[in-house]
Amino acid sequence: MRASLALVALAACGSPDRGPKFRAAGSPTPREGGSLRFATKDQVRTLDPAIEYDDFSSLPVHALFDTLVDYEPSSERDPAVGLAIVPRLAETWQISPDGRRYTFTLRPDLVYSDGTPLVADDIKYSLERAMTMPDSPFGQFLAGISGAGDVLSGKAPRCKGISTPSPRQIVFTLDQPNAAFLYILTMSFTTPQRREHVALAGDQIRRQPLGCGPFRLAAWDEGQRLVLERNPHYWDPQRVHLDSIVMIENIPRDTQFLMFERGELESADRLSSPDLLWVIDQPDWRPYVHRRDVLNAYGSRFNVQQKPFDDRRVRQALNYALDKQHTIKLLNGAATPSHGLLPPGMFGRDDTLAPYPHDPAKARALLAEAGYPNGFDTDYVIMNDEEAEKLAGSLQGDLAEVGVHVHISIMSFSTYVTALGRPDGPAFAKSTWVGDYPDPTNFLDARFHSRMIAEENSNNDSFYRNPELDALLDRARGETNRDARAAMYHRAERILYDDAPWIWDYHQMMTEVTQPYLMGYAPHPIWLRDYSSAWLDVGPDGTPVPR
Repeated sequence: MRASLALVALAACGSPDRGPKFRAAGSPTPREGGSLRFATKDQVRTLDPAIEYDDFSSLPVHALFDTLVDYEPSSERDPAVGLAIVPRLAETWQISPDGRRYTFTLRPDLVYSDGTPLVADDIKYSLERAMTMPDSPFGQFLAGISGAGDVLSGKAPRCKGISTPSPRQIVFTLDQPNAAFLYILTMSFTTPQRREHVALAGDQIRRQPLGCGPFRLAAWDEGQRLVLERNPHYWDPQRVHLDSIVMIENIPRDTQFLMFERGELESADRLSSPDLLWVIDQPDWRPYVHRRDVLNAYGSRFNVQQKPFDDRRVRQALNYALDKQHTIKLLNGAATPSHGLLPPGMFGRDDTLAPYPHDPAKARALLAEAGYPNGFDTDYVIMNDEEAEKLAGSLQGDLAEVGVHVHISIMSFSTYVTALGRPDGPAFAKSTWVGDYPDPTNFLDARFHSRMIAEENSNNDSFYRNPELDALLDRARGETNRDARAAMYHRAERILYDDAPWIWDYHQMMTEVTQPYLMGYAPHPIWLRDYSSAWLDVGPDGTPVPR
């Protein structure tokens, strides 16, 4: 914190010229080398891909671990780029005509970052590990593989639906077709893991990763700084240009922007409102401000097993009580009101379904009908984030108009994530979902199917159960007719709209500003800040060129 305060003081005494201090050197081809620096407002919790499931940990994890398939890099010119599937560890793959059998052939001579060989059985091991770890949130993503249910329930140690006919071949057999299965295999938890390394690392596996991605861990002073260095054994060295990536943890957003302006960071994202409004209004900075829609949803989740939120009328009342225009204004217009979890542009989203209107009279009538004519008091949990605090204050004011008195409780990010995933956790809390892949299964199944309920790390942290919805989502997952599948998701959205396990609030655009010399990069619709292929257009001595 002393360093942060010093930065503030220095910035206050600095030059009134707040335009870019550096420019691109003008190289026509990617320059090799250099270190890219960025900061986050919270810290990395783990580098174990089997349990990593938060925005901050995913940034280094994606750089450390390759998967069978991935998404192509993002592009500012074409918003669709970044969503197409491309091969990574897999050289080729085939899908059977009935959509139930996936056969992958690995690239030859793959190795881990320590140079040890990588074989297909390592992928099988990592998937079975995710199925059997009580603290992994990912096992249920594999439930459609034949025999996975037995592994998930503890009846079998191995999954019969995953076979490795040779060291370079892995075959998946599904119980039914799954249109999202290829997407699931892009998720970092599906990366190969060496059984021997996991056993040797033991409890320290969270900070001793052995990956096969473009970078490897060089240093990690937890809560302070994490450094990735180029993996010398990476199978595709032409893809990587940076020598290292430095992630500075626990830096407030306003301090991040000061560091960025001083040239101490190559990028800054999710700017505070004053900084965002300022930077988008500056002609010299405007070309380097990146804004794009990403797969996310924001709102407030109820634990529907706890009173008073076990009553649908209460949940609907609070949806009517929220004024979404207050939210959009506080987010400087960089958001869209939501009617549910599926973001704009997502297949299966029903664009004819309008968000709940702001109707305090309707809200009060529903509360009275539910037995709360005078409202009630409730705690509302958020993480320690200035944007979350600002929006919570707005929600607090809206709900007070209908007699619901909200007491805001602020938790650290790690405590917040752990608390929400437990059945006895907070009854009412700010909630966020950033998609892992562009299919409704990753939103609706992941957050609201009853099979995603767990005693710890529950993805379905509303603890919502609806047999009709479960059956509908199960059918939609295996439906091969696109129109019929879309109609099923429209119905699923209507069910969730009416049952209201969340206050549906907004979908937010991602905003990031980069230095003029950061090249080969744009915010990614899935991975957000993926710097794996970025490069620095700096001078021959490796330093940025002054303007």
